[in-house]
Amino acid sequence: MIHDLKTVSGNADTHTDVCVIGSGTAGIFLASALRRRGVRVLLLEVGDATARRPAEVGQRVDQRGIPYRGADLGRSFGLGGTSVLWGGQMIPVTPLDMAARPWIGVDAWPIKPDDLTAYFGEVATVLNLPNAAGAEDNGDESMVSQRFPELSQLGPDFSVRLSTWLPFKARNFAQAFTDALRNDHDLSVWLNARVTSLDTSSEHGHCRLWSVSARNAAGNTLAVHAKHFVLCAGALETTRLLLEHDERTNGSITRFGAPLGCYLSDHLSVTCARFKRHRQAAFNSAVSPIFKRGLMRTPRLELSAAAQRRHQLPSAFAHVTFQTDGATGFDVVRNFLRRQQGEQQPLGLSARGVGRIVHDVALMAYWRFLHTRLWIPAQASVLLQIDLEQIPNKNSRLFLSDERDMHGRKRLAVDWRVTDEDIAAIRTILALVAERWQTAPLATMASLELTADRIFDSFETLYDVYHPTGTIRMGRTPADSVVDRDLRLWAMENCYVSTTAVFPSAGSANPGFTHLALTARLADHLANSIHQERVARIA
Repeated sequence: MIHDLKTVSGNADTHTDVCVIGSGTAGIFLASALRRRGVRVLLLEVGDATARRPAEVGQRVDQRGIPYRGADLGRSFGLGGTSVLWGGQMIPVTPLDMAARPWIGVDAWPIKPDDLTAYFGEVATVLNLPNAAGAEDNGDESMVSQRFPELSQLGPDFSVRLSTWLPFKARNFAQAFTDALRNDHDLSVWLNARVTSLDTSSEHGHCRLWSVSARNAAGNTLAVHAKHFVLCAGALETTRLLLEHDERTNGSITRFGAPLGCYLSDHLSVTCARFKRHRQAAFNSAVSPIFKRGLMRTPRLELSAAAQRRHQLPSAFAHVTFQTDGATGFDVVRNFLRRQQGEQQPLGLSARGVGRIVHDVALMAYWRFLHTRLWIPAQASVLLQIDLEQIPNKNSRLFLSDERDMHGRKRLAVDWRVTDEDIAAIRTILALVAERWQTAPLATMASLELTADRIFDSFETLYDVYHPTGTIRMGRTPADSVVDRDLRLWAMENCYVSTTAVFPSAGSANPGFTHLALTARLADHLANSIHQERVARIA
């Protein structure tokens, strides 16, 4: 059931099993998973029923380092959170991504790959995805060899893996889970409820979170008491909540060395080359995304484990992208679909461009239904893009600014850094791709024209892709991490975190699928804990 703190006069007080802060991708998915396990849930959301950009709700950050675009363009506040904006690309991290990689200073995750793969099926089922949404299996291997034989010949330094894209309507979780959000009496959602404090108590050396206080703009308050609490407010906002609590409690989180706010990392993306197409239809058949059971699947050239070790590189992948001028049929179709997702997006129709748009849409339909592929418009610029995880850097961080926001809270300061090692890694990967492309059959379809080397001379050409990780990293001890293997804060025995900020390393995959698998695992842990507590009370 959805409630609005604006409609409450004075103070309200409520109890539940699990209180979840944030009704975005993780918060809604976690609530759904807990309800399937018979757990009562309450969601607190700072925004209202319409998701809004940070600037619209006074959530601007203080940029101190290289401009971090994800802080502004990659966040949304309100029911559904950033699921209103995201691409919904699903692909899990690989076992190598979770392993220790001493050549770049990455420790192993505190959980094993099997701890996650056990929940891939649940995520795939809930999101109506085939199998495990791109996890390596015989079906995917067969599809790669049949549909992308030319790309498969670019080994041995690269292997082809497929990602799966959620349909536009399924990307906005406020829409996808609307029945449960509006009709489940044991799932309460409170809008316009800005969390003002995490209220803790200590007894016999154990710190517990016993309630969360929330307030709206008019001063109405809500106190939520729960057995367990989970922070799902996104990587940046959750980090800010914990930084505020740590400051208010004289370092209760960081006193043992927990690197809260440190190791801010993202996937670093750079356009390295352009393709000059000689045989457009053949090139489209070789590299463009395919459709399977109504879902789009995109190939990516992932750097092999052997190449990473040999060249001392982080995880990375190369992929073919394209840019249009905004006036093609592709743009009109994409804008229409984004509107279905919840974005306020103009279609881009114009009387002068109708003929061109009709022609483009006809070609898209032809390729979609006859070849089950996406058509890359003839007038598009086709690009080679490289995405890699940043090498861990403790000085890349989030912290509290002295500047205050409209609510009187300290603004979040972002000091994002890109190092010479990151840029050197991109150079090496580009050289490997170029070498393989020039000697492969693909070169007869399109030649690769490397972008001028000046792209590496300015950070303006290197950018994040809104995948923040690292600032609440999970680990094995309170000295080197903020949460344990079950995503519980070391500093509080009943408070957990579910955001991509818990990833110790980004790996080469988009974080969404892995994050949801971690969230499903957390739902199991919480449900089991609550069941054990009930049994103990009865006994």
